[in-house]
Amino acid sequence: MSAKVQFLNVGWGDAHFIQLPSGSVCLIDGGDGASSPDQDHPLSWMNRNKIDRLDWMILTHIHEDHVNGLLDIATMKSVTKAVLPYEPFILPPEQLVYERGDDFTRRVFAMLASYLELVQVLSEQGTEIIWRSAYGSNEDCIVWSEEGVTLTHLYPWKGDPLPAYDVLFEAGTNSACYEDDYILDNIVQFFELSNHDSSVYRLSIMQEPDSNVLFGGDLLEPGWERLAERIDIRSSILKVSHHGLQDGFNARILSWIQPKHCIIPISMSRSSALLNDWEELLSHTDASLYVTGNLAMGEQLEINYGALKVQIGF
Repeated sequence: MSAKVQFLNVGWGDAHFIQLPSGSVCLIDGGDGASSPDQDHPLSWMNRNKIDRLDWMILTHIHEDHVNGLLDIATMKSVTKAVLPYEPFILPPEQLVYERGDDFTRRVFAMLASYLELVQVLSEQGTEIIWRSAYGSNEDCIVWSEEGVTLTHLYPWKGDPLPAYDVLFEAGTNSACYEDDYILDNIVQFFELSNHDSSVYRLSIMQEPDSNVLFGGDLLEPGWERLAERIDIRSSILKVSHHGLQDGFNARILSWIQPKHCIIPISMSRSSALLNDWEELLSHTDASLYVTGNLAMGEQLEINYGALKVQIGF
């Protein structure tokens, strides 16, 4: 029995593969879809490893640096099951957005349209789509479990606030009831609030309590506090939330998780301004720090926890 986690260097974004004991492959988030000598792509990783089918595709929340790469994979590869955050929603009129909205509003509209395209492409290829609300309680939180290796959905559960979805629902479904400026403002608000709606997952090995990985998505401190009050979220390996920015990576959050290793998906150029803050933060703990963008193509770091193998890099 063994499981392997591969944290890809996708620049400013998340893409994390889990290989199950059977050889099945699960992908959490897909990066922004770009690929360069300094940045990997999950589709490139699948091609290098001669993998033609993705058994599980998981999206934590709708931002370009999480969803774009998933759409690339859905277009080129077979996907058996997908866990997605929202059922299809109604977007505001496209004509309104492009005539009255600014460049950023149009960007967010295109991002939301890409998510709906992902749902459509997966549906057309026969993927079993599961809305994450199916995992909305302690009794219903297991996404998959195989030979003692389990992935659980920890956040959000039923009753947790979804502020981004709330403004999106208002902007689309009830658009005929509101002024144009209100609708456009809500599209922008969705982008600003989406991290609050982010999912959190934990990979664990039943026979080895210290062998676990917490995938924080981009959840921000209020959500972490809500989660920590509900269950024990201590985990050996933390995929740091929101690229290591303070609203997703601070002393309070660390006190709840108490990780031994912190992995931050961020490019080298953007990490330089934050590195001193991270080192100061972790100096009060015994946790090690890993930054995906610090690894060049062909370089990898490995963390071994018994039956759990974690690799970082290309």
